[in-house]
Amino acid sequence: MAIQLKIDRVLQGSFDPKALNLLFVFQVNCPGCFIYGFPLVNKLHRKYCQSGLNVLGLSTAFEDFEYNTAANTQLLLTERKLIGATRQALGEVYSQAIDFPVAVDQLTTGAAIATPENTKTLIEAIPDFDRLPKSEQAVLRQKVNAYLQRHTKTSTTFTLNHLPGTPTFLLVDQNLQLLDGWFGHTPEAAVIERIEKHLCTLNGVTQELCR
Repeated sequence: MAIQLKIDRVLQGSFDPKALNLLFVFQVNCPGCFIYGFPLVNKLHRKYCQSGLNVLGLSTAFEDFEYNTAANTQLLLTERKLIGATRQALGEVYSQAIDFPVAVDQLTTGAAIATPENTKTLIEAIPDFDRLPKSEQAVLRQKVNAYLQRHTKTSTTFTLNHLPGTPTFLLVDQNLQLLDGWFGHTPEAAVIERIEKHLCTLNGVTQELCR
């Protein structure tokens, strides 16, 4: 399954998918993204950038739209300034540099995103949809369309991939095919094991040699 990646603008670096990419989806008004997300992603970027892992940060918004903005993301990147709940939890300035590319998710509304094409995209992600009775397919189409329509404001990548929240981590290939993904706080050792498995495949090394 390919993820739907729709960006509004690139704020830092070259936001181009390569053979193996870790897409880190975050909100600037999300303390957990800075406690559990950025430290881990920074470490992975430094450790594996020469081995083929391309880290890409995507600043999104599904709530607190007055805080989760492109402008506040730019402040984070250029001046390390924190805002909102993140500032209350961690202070005014973030302690770490952010060196990997960062883009901003495309902001949209439910009316704009609820197109037949986008409805079809979400439906195709439902397991065995084509095997369901036509009546059940019609009900699911209505539910998916209602899900898209209910957003007065949202972000396209976040919504079209039905992400659970932030921080979300997606491993994808150069065609944005989803290889792996996880949400929230995940132990570093488990993340490294997942990434190294795909790096072994990418670099043509057997799993036995990688262990």
